[in-house]
Amino acid sequence: IPENSMKAGTAYLKYLQKYWKHIPDSVERLKFILASYNAGPGHVEDARRLAEKYDKNPDVWDKNVAEFILLKSKPLYYKDPVVYYGYCRGSEPYNYVRKITKRYQHYARFIESGELPEQLAIR
Repeated sequence: IPENSMKAGTAYLKYLQKYWKHIPDSVERLKFILASYNAGPGHVEDARRLAEKYDKNPDVWDKNVAEFILLKSKPLYYKDPVVYYGYCRGSEPYNYVRKITKRYQHYARFIESGELPEQLAIR
Protein backbone atom coordinates (compact mmCIF):
# COMPACT_ATOMS: atom_id res chain seq x y z
CA ILE A 1 0.00 0.00 0.00
CA PRO A 2 1.57 3.32 -1.05
CA GLU A 3 0.32 5.08 2.07
CA ASN A 4 2.20 2.63 4.30
CA SER A 5 5.35 3.06 2.23
CA MET A 6 5.12 6.84 2.58
CA LYS A 7 4.65 6.57 6.33
CA ALA A 8 7.58 4.16 6.68
CA GLY A 9 9.83 6.34 4.51
CA THR A 10 8.91 9.44 6.50
CA ALA A 11 9.53 7.66 9.80
CA TYR A 12 12.92 6.47 8.57
CA LEU A 13 13.88 9.99 7.47
CA LYS A 14 12.91 11.30 10.92
CA TYR A 15 15.08 8.60 12.49
CA LEU A 16 18.02 9.53 10.25
CA GLN A 17 17.55 13.20 11.08
CA LYS A 18 18.01 12.36 14.77
CA TYR A 19 20.82 9.92 14.01
CA TRP A 20 22.88 12.60 12.24
CA LYS A 21 22.00 15.50 14.59
CA HIS A 22 25.69 15.73 15.62
CA ILE A 23 26.65 16.97 12.11
CA PRO A 24 26.76 20.72 12.83
CA ASP A 25 25.99 22.15 9.39
CA SER A 26 22.38 21.57 8.30
CA VAL A 27 23.24 21.30 4.59
CA GLU A 28 25.95 18.74 5.29
CA ARG A 29 23.61 16.88 7.65
CA LEU A 30 21.04 16.58 4.88
CA LYS A 31 23.63 14.95 2.60
CA PHE A 32 24.44 12.38 5.30
CA ILE A 33 20.72 11.73 5.74
CA LEU A 34 20.23 11.21 2.00
CA ALA A 35 23.24 8.91 1.71
CA SER A 36 22.03 6.91 4.70
CA TYR A 37 18.53 6.67 3.27
CA ASN A 38 20.06 5.16 0.14
CA ALA A 39 22.81 2.90 1.56
CA GLY A 40 22.19 2.70 5.29
CA PRO A 41 23.89 4.63 8.08
CA GLY A 42 26.43 1.85 8.70
CA HIS A 43 28.06 2.33 5.30
CA VAL A 44 28.09 6.09 5.76
CA GLU A 45 29.69 5.67 9.19
CA ASP A 46 32.33 3.45 7.57
CA ALA A 47 33.05 6.20 5.04
CA ARG A 48 33.32 8.72 7.89
CA ARG A 49 35.86 6.53 9.70
CA LEU A 50 37.85 6.17 6.48
CA ALA A 51 37.73 9.93 5.93
CA GLU A 52 39.04 10.52 9.43
CA LYS A 53 41.78 7.91 8.96
CA TYR A 54 42.96 9.69 5.80
CA ASP A 55 42.82 13.16 7.40
CA LYS A 56 39.59 14.32 5.79
CA ASN A 57 36.72 15.98 7.65
CA PRO A 58 34.22 13.28 8.73
CA ASP A 59 31.47 15.91 9.12
CA VAL A 60 31.69 17.17 5.52
CA TRP A 61 30.21 15.21 2.62
CA ASP A 62 31.63 16.69 -0.60
CA LYS A 63 35.33 15.97 -1.24
CA ASN A 64 35.53 14.22 2.14
CA VAL A 65 33.14 11.44 3.15
CA ALA A 66 31.66 11.22 -0.36
CA GLU A 67 35.06 10.20 -1.74
CA PHE A 68 35.28 7.33 0.73
CA ILE A 69 31.76 6.06 0.12
CA LEU A 70 32.88 5.67 -3.50
CA LEU A 71 36.02 3.83 -2.41
CA LYS A 72 34.02 1.32 -0.34
CA SER A 73 33.61 -0.69 -3.54
CA LYS A 74 37.37 -1.40 -3.61
CA PRO A 75 38.86 -4.20 -1.45
CA LEU A 76 41.67 -1.99 -0.12
CA TYR A 77 39.00 0.17 1.55
CA TYR A 78 36.10 -2.17 2.36
CA LYS A 79 38.55 -4.59 4.03
CA ASP A 80 40.16 -1.83 6.09
CA PRO A 81 39.96 -2.51 9.86
CA VAL A 82 37.97 0.73 10.43
CA VAL A 83 35.23 -0.57 8.10
CA TYR A 84 32.55 -2.63 9.87
CA TYR A 85 29.94 -3.06 7.12
CA GLY A 86 32.14 -4.23 4.25
CA TYR A 87 31.51 -3.73 0.57
CA CYS A 88 29.22 -0.95 -0.62
CA ARG A 89 28.35 -0.05 -4.18
CA GLY A 90 29.30 3.49 -3.26
CA SER A 91 28.40 5.06 -6.58
CA GLU A 92 24.71 4.62 -5.72
CA PRO A 93 24.58 6.75 -2.55
CA TYR A 94 27.15 9.16 -4.04
CA ASN A 95 25.02 9.74 -7.15
CA TYR A 96 21.77 9.75 -5.16
CA VAL A 97 23.01 12.61 -2.96
CA ARG A 98 24.25 14.54 -6.02
CA LYS A 99 21.00 14.01 -7.90
CA ILE A 100 18.71 15.04 -5.04
CA THR A 101 20.76 18.11 -4.04
CA LYS A 102 21.04 19.21 -7.67
CA ARG A 103 17.28 18.88 -8.11
CA TYR A 104 16.67 20.83 -4.90
CA GLN A 105 18.97 23.64 -6.07
CA HIS A 106 17.19 23.71 -9.43
CA TYR A 107 13.76 24.10 -7.80
CA ALA A 108 15.06 26.62 -5.26
CA ARG A 109 16.25 28.91 -8.08
CA PHE A 110 12.74 29.00 -9.54
CA ILE A 111 11.14 29.63 -6.17
CA GLU A 112 13.56 32.50 -5.50
CA SER A 113 13.01 34.01 -8.94
CA GLY A 114 9.24 33.63 -8.80
CA GLU A 115 9.28 32.05 -12.25
CA LEU A 116 8.14 28.58 -13.13
CA PRO A 117 9.85 26.44 -15.74
CA GLU A 118 7.95 26.33 -19.04
CA GLN A 119 6.72 22.76 -18.47
CA LEU A 120 5.22 23.70 -15.08
CA ALA A 121 3.55 26.95 -16.11
CA ILE A 122 -0.24 26.94 -15.96
CA ARG A 123 -1.72 27.85 -19.31
